[in-house]
Amino acid sequence: MILATAGHIDHGKTALVRALTGVDADRLPEEKRRGLTIDLGFAYTTLADGTELGFVDVPGHERFLPNMLAGVLSIDRVLLIVAADDGPRPQTLEHLDILELIGIAEVTGVVTKIDRVEPVRTASVTAELAALLAAAGYPGAPIYPVSSRTGDGVPALAAHLAERSAAAAQGRASRPAEGGFRLPIDRAFTLPGIGLVTTGTVASGSVAPGDRLLLSPRGTELRVRGLHAQNRAVERAAAGERCAVNIAGSFPPGGEPRRGDWLVASELHAPTPRLGVALTVSRAASAPLRSGLPVHLHLGTEDSVGRIAILGRGSLAPGEAGFVQLDLDRPVGALWGDRVVLRDHGALRTLGGGRVVDPFPPRRGRARPERLAALAALREADPADALAALLSVEGAAALAPLALARNTTVEKLAASAAAQGVAVCGDARRPYAATAERLDALGTQLVETLAEMHRAEPDALGPPPAALLRRLRGRAPEAVIAAALAAAVAAGRIVRDGAVVRLPAHQPCLTREDERLWRQVEPLLTAGELRPPRVRELAEALALDPEATARLMKRFERFGRVAPVAPNRYFLPETVARLGEIARNVAAADADGCFSAASFNAATGVGRNLTIEILEYLDRTGVTRRVGDARVVLGAAPPTAILSDGRQLKTAAVPGAGE
Repeated sequence: MILATAGHIDHGKTALVRALTGVDADRLPEEKRRGLTIDLGFAYTTLADGTELGFVDVPGHERFLPNMLAGVLSIDRVLLIVAADDGPRPQTLEHLDILELIGIAEVTGVVTKIDRVEPVRTASVTAELAALLAAAGYPGAPIYPVSSRTGDGVPALAAHLAERSAAAAQGRASRPAEGGFRLPIDRAFTLPGIGLVTTGTVASGSVAPGDRLLLSPRGTELRVRGLHAQNRAVERAAAGERCAVNIAGSFPPGGEPRRGDWLVASELHAPTPRLGVALTVSRAASAPLRSGLPVHLHLGTEDSVGRIAILGRGSLAPGEAGFVQLDLDRPVGALWGDRVVLRDHGALRTLGGGRVVDPFPPRRGRARPERLAALAALREADPADALAALLSVEGAAALAPLALARNTTVEKLAASAAAQGVAVCGDARRPYAATAERLDALGTQLVETLAEMHRAEPDALGPPPAALLRRLRGRAPEAVIAAALAAAVAAGRIVRDGAVVRLPAHQPCLTREDERLWRQVEPLLTAGELRPPRVRELAEALALDPEATARLMKRFERFGRVAPVAPNRYFLPETVARLGEIARNVAAADADGCFSAASFNAATGVGRNLTIEILEYLDRTGVTRRVGDARVVLGAAPPTAILSDGRQLKTAAVPGAGE
């Protein structure tokens, strides 16, 4: 179990750690000379019953409060120390204020130096400390009077710590380390014959020698060479444990690890310049917090500068809680639940504290009511509950950023969505969850929009799916709108008719003459297969004027009979679907899942110029996307659709479904 000490300067924190562990946590010559803790000190001990304890001895002097914050922001148990001969002092109150603001789970009070005062004074200070703890939200917290010099009370305190350590170990055993590895660095140094070493308390996940990590927020690749915990080499360190990580990497000048950096699993490297925070203003604050105020943000072991925006109200008074957004001067590493403390721009006073609820907030619309409702939903501790609450507010949610923020996987969130009866749509890179109510509402909007399009073009069979989806752009993610279209088609509210969509009651007809000409054109296009005749070649076959033939093909296009793949060439819908399948097969054969124009040309044999025209059409309709000189296929395998003459065919994936 790892504990931190807290309290006023010269109240015996380091002496108590020495009495419990036999280790002097003051390691710096300046600390020895001045007799006070300046930086974080560390000590370990094994109690008589085998219990292993680790102590983070934090500074008590107000000038070194950032060092104190670096020691407690990742720890759940704290010893709050008050000297019997001095009583609670300013740093006692500020440290306790911080513990309350960041939600430290367990605080044990310790009254030190009882050998210097009469028992009545010890009792008075103990009662005063109990009242302070109760007011801060720790009623009934145990308090142990001790003397580090004589040893009085130290065995009772050690027994208490052994009991709490056993409970903590049992809790960790029942909750295996989940999520990716994260460790906020509080020290970095080089040892002869060993190399670069970083230390900190593991915030999540676990790490072992040989693992590959990133130094965040800079993104430098690292390799773990070795681990130490409890003053010995170990094969694995997990959440809640303090460890030293021997790392190797190639660092640019000035880019070596420092306090404030994180060691993280590569998938968790996501620097962010903004944070959505659930904040409580310190009860000791001298004035309300207002938007625009410059602040120091303490998160993990980092101290950065930014400005605060109060969301949904003008200000937050002392003791009040609310949502704020922090805009920082440089990106930081942060995920959901990370504790934060805000101090004023001069780093003289603690303003408030709380936890990150959204590490990736939007740049705009931060104070809109629906945004505040989303932040309230994101306060839920369990990722599945947070997803359910968010869906109840917004109806749809992107799973990838939510999984990243919660240090979990998209697969777990998708499984929880499915268990809640929520649809998962989009592709593997950008999946979304959407409620049936949201899809139904979007389906209604699609039907209404399609009706407007029918009224505007009564002689057209209907628009291509991509054109219909574009009309609703901005009302929901495109993948969710595409899923709503698929649901509307499955429910019979919208009909897929060849390359277009229409309402069930809308069925325009070609003239008899056009139908007669279609019976001549279709065999010609079918015979041409992947290289159908050009418009002028059709004109010659039909004995028509080329311009009249071009207008005829445009009418066939409006009825979904043909698709304008090239400026002078039309394809049957089933031929377009076949081209899409060829693109998928060519991409599937490549290890990177992409293909070139040359490989597509080799698979189709249609010639270079027509190949380029076909691929550009597939790009426009959302079947493929060009990436440099190659292309990737978007969306899933194409669904079945019905032609106007009753035949079934394979159509290309719904345009936009993979975007």
